[in-house]
Amino acid sequence: MKQFSILLFLMLTCLLQQAFAQDKTLSGRVTDSNSQGIPGVTVLAKGTRAGTATNANGDFSFSAPAGTTTLSFSFVGYKTVERDVTSTNSVTVALEVAPRDLDEVVVNGLASTVKRSNLANAVTTVSAQELYGSTRPVTVDAALSGKVVGANINATSGAPGGGVSVQLRGISTLTGNVQPLYVIDGVYAVSQEIGNGAGSLAFSGASGGTGRTTQDNGTNRISDLNPADIESIEILKGPSAAAIYGQRANAGVIIIKTKRGVAGQTKVNVSQDLGLQFIQRYIGHEAFNADKITLLDGTGAGGQAEQANFAAAQASGKIYDYEKEVFGNKAFMRNTNVSISGGNDRTKFYASGSNTREDGIVKNTNYQRSSVRLNLDQKIGSFIDLSVNSGYYNSTNRRSFFGNDNNGVSVGYNLLSIRDYDELHPDPITGLYPNSPRTGDNPLAIIDRAINQETTNRVTSASTATAHLFEKESSSLRLSAQGGIDYAGSNALLALPSDLQSQISAAYHGVVRVAKNQFFNYNLSTFLIYDWKLGPLALTSQVGATRLGLNAQLQYSQGQNLAPGPLQPDRGTVITQLTTIQDETDVGYVAQQEVNFKDIIFATGGIRLDKSSRNSDPTKLYAFPKASLAVNLAKLDAFTFNNVNLIKLRGAYGETGNPPFFGSTFSPLSTISTGGNVGVAPSTVVGNSSIGPERATELELGIDLGFFNNRVTLEASVYNKKILNFIQPYTLAPGTGVTQIRAFPVGDLRNRGLELSLGLIPVQSENFRWTSSTQFWLNRSLVTRLTVPVTNLNTGFGSRYGTNFLAQGESPTQWYGRPAVTDNPELLTRYGDAQPTFQMSYLNSFNIFKNFDISFLLNWKQNSYTSNLTVTNQDGYGTSPDWSQPYTSTNAAGVTTTQPVGLVRPAFNADYYVQNSGYVRLREVSIYYSLPAALRSSLFKEYVNRLQIGVSGNNLVTWTKYKGYDPEVSNFGSTNTQAQVDVVGYPSTRRLWFHINLGF
Repeated sequence: MKQFSILLFLMLTCLLQQAFAQDKTLSGRVTDSNSQGIPGVTVLAKGTRAGTATNANGDFSFSAPAGTTTLSFSFVGYKTVERDVTSTNSVTVALEVAPRDLDEVVVNGLASTVKRSNLANAVTTVSAQELYGSTRPVTVDAALSGKVVGANINATSGAPGGGVSVQLRGISTLTGNVQPLYVIDGVYAVSQEIGNGAGSLAFSGASGGTGRTTQDNGTNRISDLNPADIESIEILKGPSAAAIYGQRANAGVIIIKTKRGVAGQTKVNVSQDLGLQFIQRYIGHEAFNADKITLLDGTGAGGQAEQANFAAAQASGKIYDYEKEVFGNKAFMRNTNVSISGGNDRTKFYASGSNTREDGIVKNTNYQRSSVRLNLDQKIGSFIDLSVNSGYYNSTNRRSFFGNDNNGVSVGYNLLSIRDYDELHPDPITGLYPNSPRTGDNPLAIIDRAINQETTNRVTSASTATAHLFEKESSSLRLSAQGGIDYAGSNALLALPSDLQSQISAAYHGVVRVAKNQFFNYNLSTFLIYDWKLGPLALTSQVGATRLGLNAQLQYSQGQNLAPGPLQPDRGTVITQLTTIQDETDVGYVAQQEVNFKDIIFATGGIRLDKSSRNSDPTKLYAFPKASLAVNLAKLDAFTFNNVNLIKLRGAYGETGNPPFFGSTFSPLSTISTGGNVGVAPSTVVGNSSIGPERATELELGIDLGFFNNRVTLEASVYNKKILNFIQPYTLAPGTGVTQIRAFPVGDLRNRGLELSLGLIPVQSENFRWTSSTQFWLNRSLVTRLTVPVTNLNTGFGSRYGTNFLAQGESPTQWYGRPAVTDNPELLTRYGDAQPTFQMSYLNSFNIFKNFDISFLLNWKQNSYTSNLTVTNQDGYGTSPDWSQPYTSTNAAGVTTTQPVGLVRPAFNADYYVQNSGYVRLREVSIYYSLPAALRSSLFKEYVNRLQIGVSGNNLVTWTKYKGYDPEVSNFGSTNTQAQVDVVGYPSTRRLWFHINLGF
């Protein structure tokens, strides 16, 4: 035994000596084109994991295996280069700026990436500079507006804090959550928009209902994220790219990557933004006079009383412009961000903190958000990489009451109905508000005394561990395990004091609701990834499994007929409580194979098998395959065109799913009371015990071109996306004994589209650089199969104002309305489509004398139609700015008539209300000045390495013929088929910012 130990010791000693003998030290410096050192450049010994990052001066030094022949140098924004070190241990490298980084990696699987130059899908990447470098969007989803080819992005409210609806490549479902799947550093994020009851009849005391509606204009929970923490966003727009995410990905996937530390000198960045926002546009109103009052109110007692009120107000100078009084505030905004990052080749960190406050243009409305983030990367030994990402967010939103007037208290709804001589101001002595003579409540009293407030605490955290099981020259195997959680808890307080006008006239005086919504998402995954070579082929094989879970608890407690004192539900004599619990689990199994032939041909094939507790059979596996092929002709040896860098033909096919909404398999029971005893009885609404997931398939074809060292690039894609067996409630004839099946596969839907992206660098010189990007996209939706009768998809405002139908051969977002005809669904006239004819964006950036950065973004949405119910209020009450002007209308027989005055407008056909809400908008504009290095050093020595000041603006100019506050804001923005109904939402704003950014 002793001899064996000695022999083992000698063998280990020899092996260690051999190992040390195989190492050699490599060093050098990395600079830019001006010979300035670049910190943080990744330096790797090609074919190994050995490497380091350059320090603050661009220098590097590390120990590499003796057989190392090539070093690779890569850094964001620069071309990746390789250098031969066979006969030298020291090298100096100058990196060139990349006109377009085709070597950036893009997600190609749940545990793998691929260079963009090899990508077979049109995946849109939005960088930190594009997202946050120009101006300051309040939320992440709002920052994407106009920057994602293939996306239709609409605001659901102009109130501080959002929300925003994102639709990728047309309609993906008609029920349930229509938003894309958001993945934040590997965490499957909570993105549901949950109403608190502010827009519901139940809040005012009406019986029945859940107390939440799609009209509450809630905030998408993605608004909790701090945009300044984001490094990049990748958008997988269709099933061909998103298939690897299976049955969570029907509406597309948005992958958010936050910033990480870079090895080198520790960096501290501080930014402070101060701004003002003001209303984008007023609707205006027409002034009243004695003749108009006679026309509206007649000459009877009522008319005489109005004439007296008008005369008294005119004599005392109390003629008001309430619209400007309520919406005319200049609201202050501020935004503070601090971050620190750094590390070495083994440990890297990024930490940040932020605080944002935006006051609204309406008194007592605002949005506040505070956040902290810590991201850590650690190498453990030579085989394990560990990554931890954590963020905490606290936000408070005060939105008042806007939108459809289901409670009688909507500020905008009531405000536009008020005449300019009505007195709404509080008594200067008692402080009491007078009753509104026209509406359910006094809008000034609602602004001052009604409460609609929500506070959210949220935590996201993810950990990833990668174990490199073995590495050889021609193969390597690694095991990757990841877990993530997302917890969001919201507390809302809604209150209408008992002495408000609407409450005095109600059956129960005063109402208060406390709502609590809690969401807990978790995801776990484990993957084996095998990289290997077979002759000229580089292959990556991966297999793995995922588990996803969601637990939601939605509850509220409401008290009515309040006793004097604090606004609490238990102070009411009528108390209502509701709790909804949702618990679901998805399990998936994934296999994928990638094949790369010399970066000329890149092919991928894979399959995902998913099961879900939301399906009728929770144990049944559904298959979602994918396949793609990209061929880069410009890399063929026979290709000799010097100014052509890229000719890539690509095609991809994939399938995704969408399980039925939670609880759709069960038949609800209704409560009954007999003899004082509470019981349950069967409902006439039944579940579907055989329902499965909706399925989406997509075929995408495209070509990518690059010319003149990629200073000219073009991406062109066409797609055919089908939604099979989309789910809808199915209403039956009453005689069957069942009124409705909760979830039923009613047909198929098709989306076809075109996407074009043109990138240009027209000028690139030492003192001037101009970068331009133009995007164009369109989508057409059509119901291709329908197994049920034509179904009305609208919310019941009626054919006078426009409605949508589910009909074969028709678009589900097509508007129909009066007058009646004979050849369309429900015998109504066909009007425009809510989906735009096309969209375009035009982004330009200029760098002048290396110190000035100027940019602007134009966004064009052509021929998108909205049902504008905002004008209904004004017309009905005589306050429209053009109320006294003639209006021309055409009936079903094609006969054109002119209506003399606005008094008869409520009888108009739908062509008056279904309005073209297309626009051209200057969405962003900015100018920044960076202090030159020499001047900065003379002022601050070496303490400050960056000082930048700037001004910017959002939505400064909008060109549109639409007659509402904003052609983009709608009442049902969280839905797919009713997303463009405008019922006096909170007006959108123009925003002006001043910025100062410091780096230490």
